[in-house]
Formats: sequence, C-alpha cells, structure tokens
Amino acid sequence: MFDIVIVLYQLKAADSLTIQTLQQILTFNNLPELRQIFVFDNSSMEDTPVFTDERFTYRFAEGNQGLAKAYNYVWPKSLMAGCRWLITLDQDTQLTNEYFIAVINEIKKANEHVAVIAPIIYDKTQQISPVRNDTLRPLHTSLPMGGETYRNQVMVINSAAVVSLRFLQQIVGYNEVFSLDYLDHWLCWKVYQEKEQIKILQEALHHQLSVLDYKGSMNVARYEQILTAESRFYTEYEDGMVSEYKRQLLLRSAKQIFKGLFSYAGKTLLQYKMILGEKNGDQTATKK
Repeated sequence: MFDIVIVLYQLKAADSLTIQTLQQILTFNNLPELRQIFVFDNSSMEDTPVFTDERFTYRFAEGNQGLAKAYNYVWPKSLMAGCRWLITLDQDTQLTNEYFIAVINEIKKANEHVAVIAPIIYDKTQQISPVRNDTLRPLHTSLPMGGETYRNQVMVINSAAVVSLRFLQQIVGYNEVFSLDYLDHWLCWKVYQEKEQIKILQEALHHQLSVLDYKGSMNVARYEQILTAESRFYTEYEDGMVSEYKRQLLLRSAKQIFKGLFSYAGKTLLQYKMILGEKNGDQTATKK
C-alpha cells in the first residue's frame, strides 16, 4: 500500500498537470494499492478544489513552506496507516498508467535495501533524472539507464520518486535545511550514506524543470535561493566535491557575464567568495 503527496505552489489544483493526469488515470484504473492522495498547497491564496476521487485531501499551508515540511507532514501519517511507500510529486509531472503499473510491480518485489524507486524523467527531449551525482555537469555526461539498481553515483529528482517509509523512519524524515532546493540531492546522498539502493524503472515520464529556464521561469531572487542550497550541499554534505564546485562557480559566472546575465554572475561570484572565506576559516558543519 502507498500514499501520494502532491505539492502545489501558486497554481490551482485544477490547473496542475499532475492532478489532471492522475484523475484521468483513476477513471479507468482505481489503483486499489493507493490509500490516500495528499494535496499540500504552498500558494499565497487558498484554493477550493473539487476532486473526482474521494481519496484526495487538500491542505492549505498558508504560504510557501517548501517540500520538506510537506513531505514530513505526510510520511508519519502514511506509516501509521500501514503504508510502506510514499510517492512524492510536483505540480507539473505528466503521469501515466504505465508508470503506476511499473511502480506496483516493483514495490511487490523490491528487496529490503531499496530506499527509492524512480522512473526516467524527461524535460522535452532531455533526460533530467536519473543523472550522475559524481559530476557537477550531469547533463553533459553519460546518463544512467532504466531497469538498474544503483548503490552510488545516481541522483533522482523528487517528483515521481517512490520512497520507502521504512527508510524515512530510519533517517527520521526529510532534512528541512533543504526546504525546497537540493532536497533531492540530499535524499540520494543520504540513501548512499545509509548503504541503501535506488532502483530506476524502465518507464519514463515528462516533467517541466524550471531551473533549466533562465528567461521563462527564473529570476535573480529565485536563483539566489537555489545557489544558497547548492553551496550548502557541496560544502557541508558532498564536500569531497567542493574544489570542483568552486571551479564550476567561476566557469558559470564567466558564462553568465558572456550572456549578459550580470545580476546572476554577481550572485555567483559572491557565493564563490563566501565559500573561500568559509574554507579559509576552517568552518565545519554537522551532517544530518
């Protein structure tokens, strides 16, 4: 048995591609293994959604609390209700019946060390998940394949990930230090820290990844949020890559200047200088 949590932000439930496609699937496949669907709304204004399935429940968060708080609100309830898995979903993933069939088949046979099950995810024609986590340019290297189980070097995004509740109980839930950005990187890092595994399905889904779109979905304030989380991850958690990360920041700032994105370049260079200062001061952090 599994639950689903869908997190919305500044979008009505009726306009969410995730909810639209899920409701379409439920009209012809009841998914008896599915117990409940939690819709967690981080928007500034409350919605009054009408759902086609009684298993949907709506919660208005009264402001953007991010993903980690939403997931941490849901998973203990799912565990107490007897579920074994939790599917985490963003608002703009195009779900398919084939995905759910593959998930249900996999959770029936998954070994006790599988902490996460995930599909292949595309943004248009670009595979964005899974990607390798041993490089800072994952879209420019060979990409992991479906149908494989990984014990390291693979990162999957949050949306459509099927997470073991046993594992979440073991690690005491999601790290709210990464309230939104890099939560998926942290989760995969934690999977490998705990000597667990990630299983990649053969099935593929489509998802719109806003961080790939500087002009359409990005602004300087949003970029700064991502940059802060990214820097925290590579300096306090995956710190074996911090030297490579500093070089990447310099390269990124040069590209941003070349493209005329001067405000972005300024934020990138400022973050680079901050990391240099932290390392020179020999600051240490406790990893969770």
